[in-house]
Amino acid sequence: MTSHAPRKVTLTSDKQATVSFDCPPKISILRAAKNAGLELSAGCMQGRCYTCRSRLLEGHVVNARALSRYATVDPADLGDGRILLCSVTPTTDVIVVPEGPWADGVVQRPITHDTAT
Repeated sequence: MTSHAPRKVTLTSDKQATVSFDCPPKISILRAAKNAGLELSAGCMQGRCYTCRSRLLEGHVVNARALSRYATVDPADLGDGRILLCSVTPTTDVIVVPEGPWADGVVQRPITHDTAT
């Protein structure tokens, strides 16, 4: 029997504060993060560019949608614990280490100084 309860996703990194959010069934971890106000590194959103590649430390994930007939790898198992956040949904609570940075939805822009006087 499959549970319809949201799963807890925890993002952790030695460079950023740990954050957690809920991921509803059949929704990709990346989409759930965006719904929670987080911006993670992402590109194509189709599992082809690998920008959202992450390491699964704990828990279990499955594909959020059917694999394309052109898929050459399983986004839920890239090997060495790596997954694609845009293409997987958790079946248990999970702990993930994204390879790229994330932000709390606030776009960070560099500070510039006007040198003209």
